[in-house]
Parts: sequence; C-alpha cells; structure tokens
Amino acid sequence: MAPLGEGSDDPVLPDLPRGPLDAARARASFPWKELALFWDGPDMLRFKKSIFSALENDPLFAHPPGSLSLEKYRELNFLRCKRVFEYDFLRVEDLLGSPQRVLALIQCLGMYDWSLATKFFLHTLTFGSAIYSSGSERHFKYLPKIFNMEIFGCFALTEVSHGSNTKAMRTTAHYDPTTEELIIHSPDFEAAKFWVGNMGKTATHAVVFAQLYTPGGRCHGLHPFVVQIRDPKTLLPMPGVMVGDIGKKLGQNGLDNGFAMFHKVRIPRQDLLNRSGDLTPEGTYVTHVKDSRQHFSESLGSLSSGRVAIAGMSVVNLKLAVSIALRFSATRRQFGPTDQEEVPVLEYPMQQWRLLPYLAAAYALDHFSKSLFLDLVELQQGLLRKDRSARQAELGREIHALASAGKPLASWTAQRGIQECREACGGHGYLAMNRLGDLRDDNDPNCTYEGDNNVLLQQTSNYLLGLLVRRDQGGARIESPLKTVDFLEAYPNILGHRFEGSSPEDCLDSSVPLAAYEWLVCYLLRESYQKLNQEKQSGSSDFEARNNCQLYKNLWSAVLQESKVLERASWWSEFSANKPVIGSLKSKL
Repeated sequence: MAPLGEGSDDPVLPDLPRGPLDAARARASFPWKELALFWDGPDMLRFKKSIFSALENDPLFAHPPGSLSLEKYRELNFLRCKRVFEYDFLRVEDLLGSPQRVLALIQCLGMYDWSLATKFFLHTLTFGSAIYSSGSERHFKYLPKIFNMEIFGCFALTEVSHGSNTKAMRTTAHYDPTTEELIIHSPDFEAAKFWVGNMGKTATHAVVFAQLYTPGGRCHGLHPFVVQIRDPKTLLPMPGVMVGDIGKKLGQNGLDNGFAMFHKVRIPRQDLLNRSGDLTPEGTYVTHVKDSRQHFSESLGSLSSGRVAIAGMSVVNLKLAVSIALRFSATRRQFGPTDQEEVPVLEYPMQQWRLLPYLAAAYALDHFSKSLFLDLVELQQGLLRKDRSARQAELGREIHALASAGKPLASWTAQRGIQECREACGGHGYLAMNRLGDLRDDNDPNCTYEGDNNVLLQQTSNYLLGLLVRRDQGGARIESPLKTVDFLEAYPNILGHRFEGSSPEDCLDSSVPLAAYEWLVCYLLRESYQKLNQEKQSGSSDFEARNNCQLYKNLWSAVLQESKVLERASWWSEFSANKPVIGSLKSKL
C-alpha cells in the first residue's frame, strides 16, 4: 500500500478543501489517507467515489429546496431508485461474487437518503435474496427481471396482529391438486400483511409468508411464496388483492410502506420457494428437513440477511452523526484562558468524553458488521451448494444468534450516539439543516423492524443456553464454526480468574477488556442458567421459566455481543504495528 502525500491530486483521495477545519486537521497524529486506504482498500474507495460522483452530477439527485409532499417524495424516490439501476453499479453475480460492493452501494445510498437506500435494499437484497436463497433454479427467472426493474419486489412477513411471533402468522396457502395451484388467503384483517416496505405504491411482486396446507387439511408451517400483487404496466392491484399505503411515518417517508389482504388468490404450484420443502403435483409434501425447528429456521433464513444489513445501516448513521458533531466541535469556540482567546469545544475533556467513545464505536461496529456480512455470504453460498453438513447447520444457528444480538447493539448504539451528538452541538444541533434530526428519525426503525431489539436478544440467549444445556447433559463441547462461543468451553475456569492489573497502562491492551467481557458473560450465563433451573424445579412451565428469566438473558446477550465486537476489532493492532503515528488515536479508542 503506497502512502499518499498531502500534496497528492489522486482522484480517489483528493486533498481536503481548505477551510475552518484546517487548524484541527493539521494537528492530526496520523495520516488520514493511509487510514482510509487501510480501512477500505483502493478498489472499494474507487467504487464509492464512482457512486458519489454519479449522484453529485445527476440533477435528479439534487435536494429540492423546501419540503416535498408525501406523494411527490415517494414518486421522486422511485425515479431515483430506477436511475440507480440504470447506472449498473450492481449486477446479479455481485450478490455473492462481490458482497462488499453490495454493502458499499447500500451504505453510500444511505448516506444520501435512507428512503432511497432502503427501497433499493428491499427490492434487491431482501426480495431478490429471498428468491435466490429460498428458491431453486426454477425461480431464477425472476432475477434478471429484478435487476432490470421489469418487476419490483417486497418482503411480506409481518401482519397486523403478529410481528415477532412469526410462527403465529395467519395468512394461509391451501394447495388445490386439481389445478396445481396454491390459494393464498387472508382470513381477516388481523392477518393482513402490514408495514411491508415498497408495498404501498410500487411493488408488483411479493415474497409472501403463509401457512402451507396440503389436501386433507394438514399444516406444514410457514413457507414463502412469490405472489404477484400488481400489474407491472398499470400498477393496478391483481384480482383478489387489496393493497395500499399505510401513510406517513416518523421518518423515511420516501419509502412506501404498505398493507395487503388476499382473497383466495391463486398462484402456480411452482411459485412456492422450495429450498426447505416442496409439493408434488398430487399434493404430497416433500422435504429433506426432518426437524421442524430446522425447517422453520430455514424458511426465515433471509431474516438474518436483513438484520445484518440493518446493523451496517445503523453504523452509517452513527458515522454521519459523529462526523457532523466532531467537525462542529473543532470549529465552535467557547470560553478560554483569556477573554480574547476562546478554545474549540472539542479541546474540552467533557466534549471528548461525550463524542470519542462513539467515534470508537463507529470504527469497531463498522468492522464487525462488514465481517459478519461476509460470514453471512459464506452461509448463503453453502445453501446454494445444497450443503447439508452439520457444520453448515451450526453456522446458520451461529449467524442467526450473532445477527439477533448485533442488530440491537448497532441500532441502540447509533440511536444513543446520534442523540449525544445532537446535544453536543448545543442549540445549533437542533437545526434541521444539519441532518441530526433526520438521522435520528431514520435510524429509529432500525430498533424495531426485522425484529424488536429486546425480543431478538432472547434469540441469542436461547442459543447460548442451549449450548450450555447440551454440555451439561451430554458432555458436548461448546464450539462453533466462527469460534465466537468457543471460550465458553472453559467457563468454570474463566470464572476463577481475577484481574491483576496494577496500573492504567495494564488496561490499555485490548485483551484486558475482552477478558473482562468473557468473565462477565460467563457469570451472567451461569446465573441465568441456575435461575432457569430453579424456576423449572419450582413447578413453572418452560414458557413461564424462560419468561421469568428474560431480564437476565437479555443482559448477558448484549454483553456477549459487545465482547464479540471487541474481539473482531483486533485490526487496530495490525494497523498500528506498522503505523506508530496511530498510537495516540488507538489509545483514545
């Protein structure tokens, strides 16, 4: 990696413009261009530069003066989404062949407008990936149509009366062997699909989750189906489909969230996404999955993709907010040793105490979310190879647990960080023009969609408790493909460790807080396990026992996720080993 000098006219990393920040930047203890190259690499920097340049030079992406009406904003957002496809930043083969480009494109669009990024993301990565990973070769015909926008998609899981409790979804799909068709039906309004992004105005097709019934009335559980909901040429609803927009939201109002009800809508048998289960023409249900829990997790496997992506989206919001607040703080002067000499507020320890931890969190969470995204791609590649090994199944469970804790950690950290940045900018932080209010509102749904954060943490805690139960009852080792839980194998010994540091310097090595986190996870896991057993021994049902332990479980699930972020953040040692000038920044982070 060749270092770039400050006088470089490299088009990828041009010198920063002259201005009020010059004085603060001149005192930097590290070369920012080398950090940028280390962090993203030259190819990714060029890719991001091409995206930003295209948006900057296209009049369609110019921010209009004043506020737009809801209808106008959504119309403009759809036209911008269409233009993004015309630029051909992303191709079908990039979904698994170049996953970093997928993530980078969504994040660059999000920096511009999350309504646009989310619309694009839901169509390609959620709708498209659901077909790609949950279907088979017979469904790949949809993929070119997705990328040329011949069809426009959405992901319809949530219903009016059910969100987190996905097993209780009430939309049905009865198979009719006489016509080889599936009949999609909403029994009542509470079963209406709701909050579905892109469904309000623009989606022509949906991946609809419904309970599959075969002749004879047997239910085989929740399955995904491709259902056409609108005519692509007129955008009028298809027969039997009632579809519409749910109205204005707190943020991301360029995205048309909608609802849909189905009245005995018939679709071909082949539009069942059949990776985990299929139907013969006669109506016999066929599946390679023997365990009902594994079938359920495979049917909802695409939710992990959404949760991992949301973690990355939250990090982008935090990066934007921290950048705004730090730049303001470096130029805003208040008080000083004399009346004639005021000091930038960033020089005050209190301001550093408020903002620098979130700068550190932005770097650590950015690295974590990107690495988890690559782990998810590995899982998806295995699914496409029809890898049914024990390792593949365990990898799916591990990524589900990491995503279920990673999204809460990232979105909550971003939400708290954005608010702190807003307050750290004083009264000026309340101006709409600085974007902090929009960032806060646009990040807010990250805490609830694709799973409420508090509920998701229980998914992770159940995973960890299951590992401990298998170890204690059957002697199974605690280990996982990504090795994120391997340290729990030694948890009795870890609980015997005591901190022996005697100076502040002893705490600066990243192994120290990591060891502290591991001890705390083991302690809380032991306490929760004992409390769960006590509840069961006192006569509580399994449901009641777990319910009474929720607070304990959620706490140590969050702690575990923070330790995994710290563990994966070892990139600092790699960078600073060859860049001594980074030492001072590392000590702050």
